[in-house]
Amino acid sequence: MTEHGVYAREAYSTFGGMDPHIPLLCCCDACKTIFVAFSHEFVFCRHDCVNQDYAKIFGFNRIAPGNWIYFKGTPKPGVVKSIFQGPDKEIVVVNYDGGPDQKFELPKVELDREESPDGYRLLPAQSAFTLLGDYVYHAIRNQFGIAVGLVNDGEKDKLVVLLKDNTLVFITLPPLAQNLPNDKLCEMVKGKLSQVFPEHCDKILVEAGQGIVFLKGLVKNFSLQREMDACVSALPRVRGCVNFTKIQVSPFITDSEIENAVYELLETPGMCMFDYKVSVSGGRVQVEASCYSGERPKDIEMRLGEIPGVRDLICLINEISDPMNVELCKEIETELSMNSLLHGTSIRVSCNNKKFLLEGRVQSTIQKQLALFTLLKKAKTTAVENRLRLK
Repeated sequence: MTEHGVYAREAYSTFGGMDPHIPLLCCCDACKTIFVAFSHEFVFCRHDCVNQDYAKIFGFNRIAPGNWIYFKGTPKPGVVKSIFQGPDKEIVVVNYDGGPDQKFELPKVELDREESPDGYRLLPAQSAFTLLGDYVYHAIRNQFGIAVGLVNDGEKDKLVVLLKDNTLVFITLPPLAQNLPNDKLCEMVKGKLSQVFPEHCDKILVEAGQGIVFLKGLVKNFSLQREMDACVSALPRVRGCVNFTKIQVSPFITDSEIENAVYELLETPGMCMFDYKVSVSGGRVQVEASCYSGERPKDIEMRLGEIPGVRDLICLINEISDPMNVELCKEIETELSMNSLLHGTSIRVSCNNKKFLLEGRVQSTIQKQLALFTLLKKAKTTAVENRLRLK
């Protein structure tokens, strides 16, 4: 159990703050076995914040207001309201569930070495939430230890804890934390997919292991692939979803064609996006754009993901809460749309960081220059960037 070191192969997984259930491709540096783990099941670095899941224990942790603290013999942790230190004693004021504050007067303790500065998981009550590598306190045995494993004895999932006296304790996880049998989990997932995606589920193969669902097969676009992933991940008793499905992409679709389709979508009337930049490489699309606060299209990611050829998508939208020259931009757009010399164009005018932007598509260089001249005349400024595309 201690001879094998596990590390994640992606560099980003060594940093904290990741969302739960993000799959990490990991391997053992001893036996080279490759497997998939999920963030927040393994601790790669320190915890960013202390909450009710990790309680500090007097005499073993440095205590500060706002910490959750557990005193031996009490039924549960409470929130530290204040702490005072005298020559020979410490006074800790604690609140339990919003009730009256309680005061604890205890002998002063000097900490020589703090093993768990972020606190401890309290066992067996918190066995279902304990992560491998967590420092734990077994309240019944009155011992500290560390969580070293998760095992299945053929019937039940159990948390393995190594206590300070070198005792190895196996704690059966509560019913709701138990993984469903693989066949039952597959049956549940298949039923949900056939209900939500009846036209596509026959091309999807579902496998499961220890609460993790693996999807394999073919899907028609990136948006559908992501919707399936979200659907499965939201199911109860599913620890995570690894989506190995592949997108059916025509080999004749080029990055240039995908880029043009993205621009056409962003320039659709009513989309309300501006200051946009698009990059496409190997079917992987990145879009950066701005919109006014409250005007972000709710389905922008879905519509981008439905474009044929898109294999992956990064969509970065900046919402501007204090727009500038909105009415003037609308007036200029109206004047451009009524100009007979600009027939067949789609032009959007915006102002960001005191600079006017011309975006959209025109049919000739003359139309591009005419639009620029009209904006310069109307806005009475030279702070203009002309991004009109020839189409």
